[in-house]
Amino acid sequence: MKKLITFCAVLMMVLVISGVVQATTTTNFGNVTYTPSYSAGHYAPVWDLTASDLVLKYSIDLSGVTQTAAYETPYVEVGLREVGAGDFNPGPFGTYQGGKGGWMCSLVGDLASNPTSLNINDKHNLAASGGRGESDYDVYASDPTTVVAPPFGSFDTQYIWGDRDGVDPWQDTKMANTGGTYDIEIVYHAISPTLGSMIATINGNGTDTVYQEFLVDGTYYPAGLSFKGDMTQMQVFTGAWWTDGAGGSVVASNITATGTLIPEPATICLLGFGALSLIRRKK
Repeated sequence: MKKLITFCAVLMMVLVISGVVQATTTTNFGNVTYTPSYSAGHYAPVWDLTASDLVLKYSIDLSGVTQTAAYETPYVEVGLREVGAGDFNPGPFGTYQGGKGGWMCSLVGDLASNPTSLNINDKHNLAASGGRGESDYDVYASDPTTVVAPPFGSFDTQYIWGDRDGVDPWQDTKMANTGGTYDIEIVYHAISPTLGSMIATINGNGTDTVYQEFLVDGTYYPAGLSFKGDMTQMQVFTGAWWTDGAGGSVVASNITATGTLIPEPATICLLGFGALSLIRRKK
């Protein structure tokens, strides 16, 4: 028993010194470019949301998309998926809270230009399951640990859609003049080992960073979405699927995650051998 306690103590010391046990770390996954018709993938590092929140940041450029008709679009997903799940729409389809992670889905609407009126050019909405939309939003940004039942999400929203050019003087400009490029940040929080929440902010005009907001009882509130999955086994993934009438390209750049990494098994084994060596030397 004494030997076991000694081994555990030495191993923990080695882990701390080596940096395996740490508060957070930041990993930059670089850039990815998508063209028709489908491609997706994930990155190897595994993240533990129960140890700390995870902040996922990236920029997305939709300005290269072309369409033969309105709403012909790529569906671009960037987010977290449970280890072993699919790399696009992971988890069950059409299911509230999904089951294998959560992500941001970006698409284009009608690309016709009208610089003096509000246009619905680009859309960004959080998702935990394919085939669902804004009606699933169920977490207030002020309280990411509480899921509201039933969800308060609706189509009465602000800052879900972006306008690439100008609007009239009486309309909100915080998601106007975007040019089709957006900086997105998603904060992931573990509510329990199998349930999490995600809150997003978007900057489309280089000046205003906004939460996505929903009208509840006459007031717009910043909000996000809950999702299910193993919060200790999450990986960053990206992917895009294109409808037949959409072309061009989409670039997701500077994809960066900050959170707590799960060390690889080989690393733990090597550190374990190191701990045993220290014990033998002590003897």
